Amino acid sequence: MDERERLAREWFDRDDNDFRSAQYLLTMPNPPYENIGFHAQQCAEKYLKGFLLYHGIRFEWRHDLSYLIDLSLAVTNRLAQFREDSDLLTPYAVEFRYPDTPAELSREECEQALRIADVIRQAVLEELGWFEKR
Repeated sequence: MDERERLAREWFDRDDNDFRSAQYLLTMPNPPYENIGFHAQQCAEKYLKGFLLYHGIRFEWRHDLSYLIDLSLAVTNRLAQFREDSDLLTPYAVEFRYPDTPAELSREECEQALRIADVIRQAVLEELGWFEKR
């Protein structure tokens, strides 16, 4: 395994922890929806950043998923199809994390956020040809 693959896999391992955390939180009675949205967004963000790092593409440290998808266009057009869905996730990175913004996510929105994160991570892995390796 070369250095860029090792680095990407480290990011993906963290991403998988975010995804599993969000899934688990959703099973709780009275789940903390803002935390579920946050973890789903983080999963998608880290998969996109891991993909970019693998390809040696530098990025600014921000939570805008469309920005990361735009950067991926230097390698593939495949991830562009997720721009609209990623715009739904981007606000979950910061919007609901602080007490001055009321948490207004619903169960349905959290389930949708998890589906979007999962589709993005699957697409990244397919693009890298890593399904057989993971």
